Amino acid sequence: MPEVIVALDVCQHAMPIFHTPHTLIEYHNTKEREVAERLRDATIAVTSAVPITAETIAQCPNLKLICVSIVGVDHIDVQACRARSIRVCNTPAATTEAVAEHAIALYFAAKRNIVRAHNWVISGKEWEHESTAMSAYERLPTPISQDTLGLVGYGKIGQKVEVFARALGMKVLIADRRGIPDASIRDGRTAFDTVLRQSTVLMLTCPLDDSTANMISKKELESMESSCLVINVGRGGLVNEEAIIAALKARTIAGYATDVFPIEPATKKNSLLLSGDIPNLTLSPHLAWYSSESIERQQASIQAIVEGFTNGNCVNVIC
Repeated sequence: MPEVIVALDVCQHAMPIFHTPHTLIEYHNTKEREVAERLRDATIAVTSAVPITAETIAQCPNLKLICVSIVGVDHIDVQACRARSIRVCNTPAATTEAVAEHAIALYFAAKRNIVRAHNWVISGKEWEHESTAMSAYERLPTPISQDTLGLVGYGKIGQKVEVFARALGMKVLIADRRGIPDASIRDGRTAFDTVLRQSTVLMLTCPLDDSTANMISKKELESMESSCLVINVGRGGLVNEEAIIAALKARTIAGYATDVFPIEPATKKNSLLLSGDIPNLTLSPHLAWYSSESIERQQASIQAIVEGFTNGNCVNVIC
């Protein structure tokens, strides 16, 4: 029987051509309340950011494969899929370079206070009044060569960030998992707490799970130097929003730049980061992955996952 492939959010990228018997149903985007109905007859679901919950899975008797066109699968109830023997596959290498580039871009934006400087100029008032743009900065920027980048997450994206950072002349510390005893720290890694204390730039590229949720909160922020920038291209839930806002307002850290939010799309109703009057905050709308190469690789990965599954040769299997 032909597979019924339902793509829930082709607004993120076009679907590839599948060389296997199938019916393809595409939706520009899908709200959470619409997911179960749209997947009711599906044998294969393709999603980028649309969540698939246990409740949805229970209403989809024919579902056999969920293809996630990004790296993270925290929006998929993997446990419920495992219980139903539904395969979950992701695309771990498709967006590596783009996300790493964006992470470095956020670093520069936060380090050089680009957003504030832009707003300072475009207001058309402060520059003329102050006669110098230096008042757009709250602290003197330091050279890149004096920065220590702490990497939390050392998968493909973290490794690419390391390459870029070292090329720029930064010292790099790779954090081991939080809570690991000193005697168990792996070669080439540094204790998590030490990385927090010694970094001038903390880069989060790790996935979100029970062990990493709210991993950067009040206690962790208090251990950092006041000159530290926190850059998040992992998941919004890695950072406690209330704690990071309090730290920014108290100037106990130098800045926060993030491409990800606990709830997306982020709005003033669901994200405290959009409340305004937060110093040196740099936001982008979860587009770090976006590039021409990423789209091509995503399409190739989706095709390989779907056709591999139908041929009995699954790739990029999560469960």
